[in-house]
Parts: sequence; C-alpha cells; structure tokens
Amino acid sequence: MDAEREAIRAKANARPGWYWPWGHLAVPSLVGLCTIAACARALGPLRWWDGAFAAAVFVLANAVEWRAHRDLLHKRWPPLGVLYDRHTPLHHRVFIAGDMQMRDAREFRMVLLPAFGILAILVASVPPAALLWLFGQKNLGLIYLGVSVGYVVMYEWLHLAYHLPERWLIGPLGIVRRLRRHHETHHDPRLMQSFNFNVTLPLWDHVRGTVAPR
Repeated sequence: MDAEREAIRAKANARPGWYWPWGHLAVPSLVGLCTIAACARALGPLRWWDGAFAAAVFVLANAVEWRAHRDLLHKRWPPLGVLYDRHTPLHHRVFIAGDMQMRDAREFRMVLLPAFGILAILVASVPPAALLWLFGQKNLGLIYLGVSVGYVVMYEWLHLAYHLPERWLIGPLGIVRRLRRHHETHHDPRLMQSFNFNVTLPLWDHVRGTVAPR
C-alpha cells in the first residue's frame, strides 16, 4: 500500500509542468486580503449589531465549510466530481494520519483550493452583499463580503499549516497544534467519511456531533 501511495504522489507531482506553487499561494491570498482591506476601509461608524452580524456570518461560513467538505469533497456529485477527485482519492490518499507533511512545494496543489476558488467565493458573496447595501445596510454588506472572503483566506492558511512541518509559520502556536490534531484525525482512513469535517474551527463539527471520539 505504501508503494501505491508513493506512486500516486509521484504522478501528482509530475504534472503539470507550468504549475507555480508560490503563485498559487500568493495570488489568491493577496486577492482575499485586498478585498478585506477595501471592505474595512469603506465601513461607516460601527454599531453593536455589526459585530453580532460578523459573528453570524462567520458561523454560517463554518457551517457551509462543514457541509461542502462532507457532501462535495467526500461524495461524488456530477457535475462537481472534480472536487471529489482532487480530495478523497488524491489528497486523502497522499496525506494520512501519521504522515501529513508535504515534501515539496509542488504539493501545494494537493492542499490549497484551486486557484480560482477564492475568486469564485468572492463572486458568490457579492450579490448578498450588494442586496444588503441596496437596502440601506452598507456596513452589513461590507461585513458580509469581508468576513466571507476572510474565512476562505483563514481556511487556506490553516490547512497549509497542518500540512507543513509543525515548526513552520504558525505551526508552533498551541491553538494551531490542537486544530492540526483535529484535522489529522480526519485523515485517518477509518474516520474520514464520518468525522472532523471542519478544517478551520470545529464549531459545526460540535453542533452536528461529528467530532471523532477519543
């Protein structure tokens, strides 16, 4: 089985020749961070309910992450089968509990969202934000857009940290170590279809009872 796993890894790393790992990381992150900064700059005076709304959008994003991970990345649903193909038979086959670390920057491709992912989420977040703005809730529209995009950036960087050596970047932080253990448990082939679907904070795993038993 290890030989088969190594063959899958080698095949994934052998293509495509044009792939630029650091661009894959930097460009979507910069798009996300610039969007967040633009939203923050355009905010008017903050009210107490703006903070409550931001928290609600964050929880909604956490629930969407849980649902998408469970139902799109671990089940094949045409025409989104490519999401399953990149995740369960590739990402989960290469990175397993006990051996989660990337060996080469080319493996960013197996960890990060597709490069267009953050743009797709940005585009999907614009209509609800625009509706809030049109109904006189400019701050809420900006908060919805900024938190939605910010959540994706957080997802990307945390997921990357889980698959880097623990001493790199934010890996040594205590909370990141705990989140890494939560995610590594999900990479146990016996548990991955049923437990620990949140990659960021396991809020919705607790709500839905999908935290793996210890």
